[in-house]
Amino acid sequence: MKRSRTEPRRSAAVTCAVLAPAGPNRSRILSSLCRDERTAELPTYSVLSKMFLDHILRPAEIKVFEKTLKPHQLAQIALSTNDRLSSTLGDGELVEGASTRTGPTTVLDRAVMEHNVLASSRIYNNISFAGLGALLDLTPGAAETMARKMIEQGRLKGHIDQVDKLIWFEAAREEDDAQGKAGGLGDVNQDTEDTGSLFTKRWDKQIRMTAAHVSRTLPINHFHRLTLKQRSNHLYNTYLRTI
Repeated sequence: MKRSRTEPRRSAAVTCAVLAPAGPNRSRILSSLCRDERTAELPTYSVLSKMFLDHILRPAEIKVFEKTLKPHQLAQIALSTNDRLSSTLGDGELVEGASTRTGPTTVLDRAVMEHNVLASSRIYNNISFAGLGALLDLTPGAAETMARKMIEQGRLKGHIDQVDKLIWFEAAREEDDAQGKAGGLGDVNQDTEDTGSLFTKRWDKQIRMTAAHVSRTLPINHFHRLTLKQRSNHLYNTYLRTI
């Protein structure tokens, strides 16, 4: 099958992965797509790779991605009455320049905000409601509501301190790219060495499983007689059967 015929399918797969709810299931899909070298040819690869690496997405990058979406993929979403009430600004939260948005307005908006919450958990030990709200362009109450829902659904590990208005993240320390306090307002903790991201470890494990499967399905002396292209195709097909 020619690449020109498969490109729309791969592009659709990337779009679905980006719009999916942030969490472990989406991370597994992002990993599979990023490891496919053909995905790098797509115009949406930049957003895909940043999501895979748990980088925070900026508005300018989202606007470029938004142009590739179809009308039904930009569907409007409505907030529940409870969410709207809990997301309104309190009297002590009226700060000049602060966002007054009480929640995401589209499916893409929600996907990006949830991703940025997850990305924040890889960077900080904790973050204030106001700090997360500034990052997401939401009111502090709306940011707390989004994080609370993700924790309830098992898509974010952490707990919420209502007294100090802090969200504490419970990610494994060796899986974090960096560490900080109170939304980046404190000192960075450098006591532990960064040993690599979670998905890199998962990929290394997948490579070992693929190599073991190759050795069982193809004699090593026959493998050495294959051309470089034949070896690549065989390894790729074997990988697909192991995921």
